Amino acid sequence: MSQEKLRDLEKIITESEIAKSKILLSRKRKISEIRVFITDLLAEGAGEEKLVIFLRRHWINLFLQIWPLLFFLILIGGVYFFLFNFGSLGDGEILLSFGAAVVSLFLWAFLFFIFIDYYLDVWVITNERIINIEQKGLFKREVSELRLEKVQDLTTEIGGIISTLFDFGDLYVQTAGKRERFLFKSIPHPERIKDVILVLSGEEEG
Repeated sequence: MSQEKLRDLEKIITESEIAKSKILLSRKRKISEIRVFITDLLAEGAGEEKLVIFLRRHWINLFLQIWPLLFFLILIGGVYFFLFNFGSLGDGEILLSFGAAVVSLFLWAFLFFIFIDYYLDVWVITNERIINIEQKGLFKREVSELRLEKVQDLTTEIGGIISTLFDFGDLYVQTAGKRERFLFKSIPHPERIKDVILVLSGEEEG
């Protein structure tokens, strides 16, 4: 996707439009309600491309990645505090401080990397297309696009107690294009997102 198209996308993704998409996600999953909501949303800018859904991975996915690192940071801090205040380190105090600082620095850097990857990985659904923006490391971004008319099949996958409890999972979009499958990974309310895409593509059953 060219930089010009990305700039066009930035015009669609505004704070007010993102707020509207959150309202849609907060509603109960009923095809009729989704259809009415989308109809009203698109009527505000007839003939224009409008943001319908703006998604990141579910926050619990981020938490599951960072809690072990946070645990180690707290553990290192606790051990260092105990040894520094109650232990007899002697000449090893400087070495211990240096080691704790280096390990903590690496852990904080890794936490930052995980958060950046979470925050910059987004899916955008408009009334015309699906856009997947995926961050590859710190300096590379991959953007792929799927026109709604090329959607052939939608499959959701929610596995495990945590995913069921917090209602998040994967959504697979089968396409007729070069990229045969689009993956929405660990997104909130995958069944509702599936229904939204069905409505937008005109494939809903009821």
